[in-house]
Amino acid sequence: MDMHAPTDIYGLFAHEDDYPDLDAAAAVEHLSRALRCRTVSHVDVSLTDYAEFDRLHELIYASYPHLMAQATVETFGHSLLFTIPGTDEGLAPVQLMAHQDVVPVVAGTESDWTHDPFSGHVDEDFVWGRGALDIKEMLVGELEAVEYLLARGARPRRTILLAFGEDEECLQHGAKRIAAALASRGARLAFLIDEGDYVVTSGDAYGAPGTLFKQVQLGEKGYCDVRITARGAGGHSSQPFGGTSLGHVCEAVARIAGAPYPARLSPLTRMTLRALAPHVTQGALAGLLGDVDGNADEIARACLASPKLFPQVTTTIAPTMLDGGSQASNVMPHDVSAVVNFRLDPGTSSADVMARCRELTHDLPVEVDWFQDVEEPSPADAGVGAEANLGYRAITDAVARYLRDPATGAGLPVLPALATGSTDAHAYEGVCDACLRMCPMVTTAAESDRGVHGTDERVSVRAYLQGIRVFVRILEQTCL
Repeated sequence: MDMHAPTDIYGLFAHEDDYPDLDAAAAVEHLSRALRCRTVSHVDVSLTDYAEFDRLHELIYASYPHLMAQATVETFGHSLLFTIPGTDEGLAPVQLMAHQDVVPVVAGTESDWTHDPFSGHVDEDFVWGRGALDIKEMLVGELEAVEYLLARGARPRRTILLAFGEDEECLQHGAKRIAAALASRGARLAFLIDEGDYVVTSGDAYGAPGTLFKQVQLGEKGYCDVRITARGAGGHSSQPFGGTSLGHVCEAVARIAGAPYPARLSPLTRMTLRALAPHVTQGALAGLLGDVDGNADEIARACLASPKLFPQVTTTIAPTMLDGGSQASNVMPHDVSAVVNFRLDPGTSSADVMARCRELTHDLPVEVDWFQDVEEPSPADAGVGAEANLGYRAITDAVARYLRDPATGAGLPVLPALATGSTDAHAYEGVCDACLRMCPMVTTAAESDRGVHGTDERVSVRAYLQGIRVFVRILEQTCL
């Protein structure tokens, strides 16, 4: 955790008296009820209980009458697309996004939760449950913001889309189906907002102590899993002539993991560093950011040596799975496989990864293939020029109004950044040049680390309501 990252988010909030007629109790109740829907997604879709998604859909339809009166609703499998038509067809639409699905609760840990993970428990401070941070609070918050405006007679000039995928946590097929439909209609989005960082971040890791900012992630790394398999006949461990299948797999994994990718600065990472340059006064980057392009190699090497910054400047390699080992120490295994996960920096393709892995292991008796579908990284120039985008400017304004530096009272700046994880926004890059990843329902780094995909996931009531205000303001400034 950053030493100076906020540990009390309430000191960040400003203008909580905006929109005094916002029905906070109803908004909290809608989120609580959404968290009771066990919309757990699985790679093996036969394990997914789609009746729980149907429950969530019925909740949405019943809770937002003004939205339902004005929107057309399309389903793509169990993914949802709402279209609220604007009065000016010449204006490109805006899309707000989130995903309906959540990750499972690890079997055997249910009793570790303070409240049942699917209870949607509400107390004075928090709404509890799986999905409270990732990312049903954003889904319901976007619905609340749209309903708030429509219920007060707002008529959007710009068409508003609400896109809610069903399987972001595993397959992302839902978002791809919606994006394909938009592409087939010739749609071009003015911008979209999807999930991003949950926290307010400090500049400590960069050498900018005391600087707080909210990230807006403009592109993301790619994703692929390489599987290495070795075949074996088994047998007694006293006869390992030629090696064992497990030994061959371990050698292959060691070679792949032991050949790191070089460090380099993508255009988006250069944007991040230029924005931070006036604040960096300490550490390895001090004195280098005045000329990011001229010092790119030295900056990249400095970032590579930082535990927090190295994912921003290289393709990462993480061996994650091993299957097929013997159950007895004196028995050689039969077939053994391992999986190595790669997060691809912009400019590295999955084809590059596969070619590299096969070259590194060409003399070993192993098979190298994909474990599951791959995702290419965002284009190398993703986010370039985003500061001029309508949505980016609106986020900048809203963040500055509703999140402030507790030490100075000044509104927080936004920082362009690269997402090292994956989001549904990636699917829409073919129909949108401004895919903005930012969650305005902020939490502390400790809450995020523990609760996102972990135990006792919860969102602060005040943070949830503040995030709704952010969305209302963004819609007012861009769509009305």
